[in-house]
Amino acid sequence: MNIGYIRVSTDQQENSVISQKDMLLSYSKLHGMEIDDFFIDFGISGKNTIKREKYLELMELVKGDKVKNIITTSLSRWSRNTLDLLNSIEVLKKHHTDLMVIKENIPSLKTSMGQFFISILGSVYTLERNLTSERTKDVIKNKKKNGKVYSRTPFGFDKVDDKLIKNPYEQKVLRKIKTLRKKGSSYLSISRFLNRNNHKTKMGKKWSKENVYSLLKINRNIIGLSSINV
Repeated sequence: MNIGYIRVSTDQQENSVISQKDMLLSYSKLHGMEIDDFFIDFGISGKNTIKREKYLELMELVKGDKVKNIITTSLSRWSRNTLDLLNSIEVLKKHHTDLMVIKENIPSLKTSMGQFFISILGSVYTLERNLTSERTKDVIKNKKKNGKVYSRTPFGFDKVDDKLIKNPYEQKVLRKIKTLRKKGSSYLSISRFLNRNNHKTKMGKKWSKENVYSLLKINRNIIGLSSINV
């Protein structure tokens, strides 16, 4: 089989999936190939392969000698970790599967030059990822030091001039959630209560049991405010 592999780092990147698929289809048509299936990992980082379900499923097919070619738009979509990349290349070579990378125009894995380019570019992507991580940590550390918001604004607060200001309405919802949980309500039943009463998440969406669980795991100081029905 000829497989097109696509990866996006967040669940909301639908346009990226479409553009990657279009690029793969155009490439395969240009080279007289037909893509038999697409394997897409949504909302997954490229720094490791542990949680990439479709990637792992694809590699099992490779080990079963069922894949002739894998086509991806960029090497960073396949892997941003040098060790994972080189390990995957060894598996592909062993089972006579070629990896075609469009943007970097990497030669076939069946050639020494192709293997050389893969190892060099893999190292560059790993370095880039590590440097970006270091810069991000420095920015967060500086914001923490100065008492500024350094992540997504949490439920119960609003961001005003890089400061967290309590949102009265959301604080009341938070207190209600904690009260229900103390009375023994499950995360699912709490989420249903919130949706039934038309309360929305910070993103304006319906609540799920996972939302409630995550919210209660964050330590917040919920102070008393004027009482209203929630």
